[in-house]
Amino acid sequence: MHDGENRVSTARANDYIRAEQRRFRRAQSGRAWAIKDLPQFYYLNNFNRFLADIHANCFDLLGQPELAFLTAFDALPQPAQCTYVRMANRRGYVFDKTKFRYDEIDQIDAQWQVLRDHDFVDPIGAALFRDWLSALPKPELTLVLAESVCETLFRKSWKKDRLIDIGHAHIDPDDAHIPDRFVAQGHRDTLQYLLFLYFGKIEDNLQAFTLRDLGLVKLSEIKAAKLRFQTIEEARTAYFYARALHDFKQGTDHDALSLISEVEDWPEPLCEQSARHAGKLLQKLGGWSERRDDTDAALALYDRSDSAHSNERVVRIRWSRDMADDRDWCRTRLEAMIESPASDTEAQFAEDFYARKFHKKRTSATTDLLRSATELFLDEAYRNQPERAALRHYKAQGLDAYRSENVPWRNLFGLLFWSLLHTSDMPRRRVPEILRAGQFYATHKDEIERRLARLDTPHRVLLDLLKTLSLHYGEDNALVHWGSRSLDRIQALVSHAPHGAVATILRQMAQDWRGTKDGFPDLMLIDDGRIRFVEIKTSGDSIRRNQLTRMRQLTAAGFECRIVKVRWAVDPDQPYVVVDVETTGGRPGLHRLTEIGAVKMIGGEVADEFQTLLNPQRSIPPHITRITNITNEMVAGAPLFVEIAEQFRTFMGDAIFAAHNVNFDYGFISAEYEMIDQRFRHPKICTCASMRRLYPGHRSYSLKNLCGDFEIDLKSHHRALCDARAAAALLCLINDKRMSD
Repeated sequence: MHDGENRVSTARANDYIRAEQRRFRRAQSGRAWAIKDLPQFYYLNNFNRFLADIHANCFDLLGQPELAFLTAFDALPQPAQCTYVRMANRRGYVFDKTKFRYDEIDQIDAQWQVLRDHDFVDPIGAALFRDWLSALPKPELTLVLAESVCETLFRKSWKKDRLIDIGHAHIDPDDAHIPDRFVAQGHRDTLQYLLFLYFGKIEDNLQAFTLRDLGLVKLSEIKAAKLRFQTIEEARTAYFYARALHDFKQGTDHDALSLISEVEDWPEPLCEQSARHAGKLLQKLGGWSERRDDTDAALALYDRSDSAHSNERVVRIRWSRDMADDRDWCRTRLEAMIESPASDTEAQFAEDFYARKFHKKRTSATTDLLRSATELFLDEAYRNQPERAALRHYKAQGLDAYRSENVPWRNLFGLLFWSLLHTSDMPRRRVPEILRAGQFYATHKDEIERRLARLDTPHRVLLDLLKTLSLHYGEDNALVHWGSRSLDRIQALVSHAPHGAVATILRQMAQDWRGTKDGFPDLMLIDDGRIRFVEIKTSGDSIRRNQLTRMRQLTAAGFECRIVKVRWAVDPDQPYVVVDVETTGGRPGLHRLTEIGAVKMIGGEVADEFQTLLNPQRSIPPHITRITNITNEMVAGAPLFVEIAEQFRTFMGDAIFAAHNVNFDYGFISAEYEMIDQRFRHPKICTCASMRRLYPGHRSYSLKNLCGDFEIDLKSHHRALCDARAAAALLCLINDKRMSD
């Protein structure tokens, strides 16, 4: 199980959360952290605080529907308020009243009438008919279909989503009998708008507040919508496009067709956010239309957007139609894009496409770059972590190597221009509006150039950056990633870059943040005092357009950039640690370790072994004892995991983590480290999956059966060290096969 998978899912119902936290507390009495109790009406307190924040901070962005909602909700009796908030906390908009049972809400049936009288619940009409079908249990849904739809149109065995589509397409909502026990949430759009003002994005329910109280996620206070939108018209337009994008991603083909049919009635974007979302929505709908082979609709949608992606798609579609008029149009359009490109990305596409179509160049710049890449052979156990494997390789060669990508550039940019980007009345959890709107360089040109000039004296600018870092370290910030090596990477970049190169890139970022904020190469290497950037690619990888653009910009600025293609091989000297764990149950984080056994393998030989019982700080269930023969008495005097954590980390070293069904063992080990606020990260290989791939045809790939088939000793099955030794023997078979192939 991967890190974090033991956390409560946002999709779980609120009434499950408190039961879950009680189970966590009982199971983890010795855990380094514990989920705190929530007060009885925590959800109502959260909702009222949310409404108060909206009223205090966004009053000018509220219209008559929102103000009426605030007043009406405040006038409701507390039990009715609780019922509405419980409803708003659930997924969807249609609910079965019989499934609402909460101990703290008295006479809940009476509360539904109160809510109906004040329009906080609605009858289910045609607009919510699909939601009603979704709210039905599958057996009841099939009965509804059997009564209203020809039986040849569906099968009961079909998935529920498909049955819902059938019902929505073939049942007239006006003819459907909807039981009185179903109600719809009232004031849906009003509440969604208020949540949008608070979070800056579309939220389907109030789960984020509960997860914050449980300590499972961080949630900032109101995102200062008043500073993002100058008028209520701007806020409503931004909400329209954010809502439409959300509905498109979550919706059906019917929803997409509805959006396209109403495109003439879309509001004019009035702010940077709505303009960005409008362009993205047009791109999404254009792509959807292309996938349906409706190129005329796609062209009409792309033509409404002036983004680089839309302009590219228009050219490609018209070229593919292979008509003389279209070819002439494409030539003219490409020449105009080359002459006056909207962005570097657009210029790159236009130049490349024009060269291939009109100058008979056979391959694209992307293909040329990939073909010129050098190759690097690495152990295939790192197959899922190619950048980390390459970093390890370069460090072994004695180079100063850093994971770079976008982080050092954003950190340097954010620290160098901190005082210009962040004033006292600006939110720091979002990219500053002046940057997103493309006005930063024009507004502060003289001061930006003065600071860029200081990069010519690295020791002085590093002192300035250190002061800013020390003063603001840890503050919430959308630009700067605070980490233990933040300054190390910046220092390497500033100190070893060619003269003027860093200033050139930062100037481009200041002038066009949206076009230059990402796509930087994976690794930064310092070789004999010279800096080199490396983009890592594996078989089947492609170069994204923004990556190609960034490499061109870096090269033009004076940096050396390369693409390295990783080829997977078997390193005979690669150390492996084959691990097996015994536990009190099957869920990492909830259940605990009782034993660890590990075998270190180098070159196919056993180099060392590790074994210890562990005190799980909870009782071992009898059925687990019957399997492992590990009793509560045996572990009573055993060490806690925290007492052996450093010893096991040292034993692991830089080895690859191997196990039979590796995610189980790795999940438990990493969860134990998480409990003591440490990270555990190693590449991993699964002996079970590898045996299936390399030795097909066995009746079973369990450890016991494979040991029987290959005559491997397994005398104390379900004891950690014995199982680890057996899995190590399988690893030898796996590596022998890999090397022979």
